Amino acid sequence: MRTELLRIAADFTTEAAKNIVDNTLAAFVRHEAPSAVKAVVDSLFGSGFKVVGSPGQGNWARIPWIAVFNPAITTTATRGYYAVYLFSADMARLYLSLNQGTTAIEQEFKSRYLPELERRAQLGNARLGKLSVGMSNAAIELAGSGTLPDGYEAGHVCGYSYDLANLPSEAVLARHLKEILSSYLKLDTLGGLTDLPTADDDDAVNGGSVEERRIYRQHQSIERNPSTSRKVKKALGYVCQGCSFDFEKVYGKIGHQYIEAHHLIQLGTLPLNTVVPMNVKTDFAVLCANCHRMMHRKNGPTTLAGLRAVHKLPALLELFNDK
Repeated sequence: MRTELLRIAADFTTEAAKNIVDNTLAAFVRHEAPSAVKAVVDSLFGSGFKVVGSPGQGNWARIPWIAVFNPAITTTATRGYYAVYLFSADMARLYLSLNQGTTAIEQEFKSRYLPELERRAQLGNARLGKLSVGMSNAAIELAGSGTLPDGYEAGHVCGYSYDLANLPSEAVLARHLKEILSSYLKLDTLGGLTDLPTADDDDAVNGGSVEERRIYRQHQSIERNPSTSRKVKKALGYVCQGCSFDFEKVYGKIGHQYIEAHHLIQLGTLPLNTVVPMNVKTDFAVLCANCHRMMHRKNGPTTLAGLRAVHKLPALLELFNDK
């Protein structure tokens, strides 16, 4: 991993003056370098994390990066939060940062996106509390300007800073990567970078403790991830697995391919520093809105079998048919 990071730093400025199309270094940032990081990550946490590298899209990026995504939170650098190696534009420094996707925040908050990124970074630091030795929440300086560099600087939660002329050993880099990913997983269990739901937001957490609201937020984050939701529906179909309700049969064209994804894993039972299971065929279900709501209610059913055991839809249909 250390060798790959140093190669990017040594060659990027020269190669960025050339066409990115079919460029050897660009391919290296996309493939070989992430594979090296992925090998270290897998040795520490198993194969649940996704690692992606980017030298730019169509044109060279000011700030090349290699990101580590928890699929339960995000699989793209444009939204959510993730761990990422960020090279400064002058190739003098490298940051291992717990950071945020700028694009989605900029689209929602427009000119106020930087203060919002900073607010969320401060919330993340407050939730994490005391950091590991050597990790810092001090500002990072990427020696570049523009929406993305500015966003990375504002969105930085915490991490490590390296002088690329004196990059630490492979062992130290691996230890730091373990610490930042442990903080990444911990932050998700503590509520992430958004405010926790309240009883006014959803009766699923009515009267619930902070811990219950944190778990509920985790479930919401997983289930509302557009990429994950699409994959779940494609794999499991569009008929409710709780009550067999078929939106298209009842509503016609407007109900075509309408259903909600529900994550079945009880997050409160998972140990800390565990990547949440995300197999779309075994760890999810597709449910109608009513069944989904019942699964999320406090003391509601936690399995499909439990849901099927309590719902009364067949009896209700017989009642309506008799009338």
